[in-house]
Amino acid sequence: MQLAAGPARLSQQLGVLKKVGAAAQRRGIAARRGTLQVCAGVDPHVERSLMGENFGARDPTAGEIGSNFGDKVLGNYDTEHVIKPPEAMAEIMGLKAKKCVPCEGGAQPLPETEVNRLAKQCPGWRVVKNREGVDCISHEWKVRNFNAGLDLFQRIAVVAEEQGHHPDLHLTDYRTVTAEMTTHAAKGLTENDFIMAAKINDIDVADLLPKRKPKFWA
Repeated sequence: MQLAAGPARLSQQLGVLKKVGAAAQRRGIAARRGTLQVCAGVDPHVERSLMGENFGARDPTAGEIGSNFGDKVLGNYDTEHVIKPPEAMAEIMGLKAKKCVPCEGGAQPLPETEVNRLAKQCPGWRVVKNREGVDCISHEWKVRNFNAGLDLFQRIAVVAEEQGHHPDLHLTDYRTVTAEMTTHAAKGLTENDFIMAAKINDIDVADLLPKRKPKFWA
């Protein structure tokens, strides 16, 4: 808005500006205009020159929300989101610091409450039944290729040999690695299984995983 000369005209235009400002405040200061966030009284072309064409972000339209576009542009379709406990918890609970102890015949599996407590300290591992119907904990990785799967086998084997407690390892679809931990002597889960799971989680596998393509917001 250009201000005209003359006291009367100027006073009139200032009054209009005050009304515009009050109306803008009532409706939340700003309103949407296309893809720009336009403040009351600001020409969108001026805002574009000041802020740039892509300043800020817009809300998705109803059609975009209905198309589930967020599922297509954020992460991968098979991304597993794991809530990892704080490192301080690992130090207090101490699973990674413990060592597996030999199990002999007659060893008893852990009760369900203890299994659930220890499972929370092993992110990425699920309590399931193995092929024999015995309780076990399982973890799955999607690696880069077949050789990366064999490399992961070897890295897990080093830890298993050190602890004297060995998981069942499976390689399917040429790059899907699954590790299952159970204590055969107890026919179920013991603390050894969770100690091994915590130590396996500590293995660096970043170089074995597929390279992720960069994702862009819609």
